[in-house]
Amino acid sequence: MKIVTFNLRCDNNWDGENRWEFRKGLVLDRLEQEAPDVVGFQEVKPEMADFLRKHWNGYLCVGCGRGVVFDGENNMIGFRPDRFELMQLDTFWLSETPYKPGSRYPGQSDCPRVCTHALLRPVEGAKLFHVYNTHLDHVSDEARVLGAQAILKRIAEDHALWPAPLLLTGDMNAFPDSPAIALFEASLKNETPGFTASYHGFGTCPEHEQIDYIFSRGFAATQPPVAWSEQSFGKYLSDHNALCAFLNLE
Repeated sequence: MKIVTFNLRCDNNWDGENRWEFRKGLVLDRLEQEAPDVVGFQEVKPEMADFLRKHWNGYLCVGCGRGVVFDGENNMIGFRPDRFELMQLDTFWLSETPYKPGSRYPGQSDCPRVCTHALLRPVEGAKLFHVYNTHLDHVSDEARVLGAQAILKRIAEDHALWPAPLLLTGDMNAFPDSPAIALFEASLKNETPGFTASYHGFGTCPEHEQIDYIFSRGFAATQPPVAWSEQSFGKYLSDHNALCAFLNLE
């Protein structure tokens, strides 16, 4: 399976020629060219989600906004319904009240943070697997640790009900040597180690360290991961490189 984590960069007026309006066709072309099996997206505004749901043929995109009325950015998961059946879907907030929309930890930024969870079953086999996709806080290291703990707690709860392999994709806003990443690596395998410039700010900081990751349990890599780092027609797809891992269920 081809598994991707991809921060699309939400549509901001101040991005000028790098606005979503001028990148969306390039993003769609690359997604269709690569034909991934599962993608965890971050920074998806409603109009961006609408575009992908309408034009990304052959894929189902699931997830809701992080706001009080399920509005705003979401961390949607895209997958191929010809290959996978959706068995369960929900979103939980990274907070002390994970099922209260819009909730957040007191010490984090103003942005609520969520994790989208999907339980998928391959059409050609009965072995299910979980997919979790998240975007940790960009301001507070404490909130990132709390968010990682909340996700791992939820993973443990789900495993007790549905013991199955899992994938965790996301923009963790955390460097490889950070406490949040150490928490994930203590129980999950990092499938995208050692990437530089997973965030590059549309080419303004190419030496930035990795902050995007794919973790797994119960999967085996079939080849080394790659980054979608090339420009298309002189434009970057986003201010992050998409990271792609090649995995099979064990």
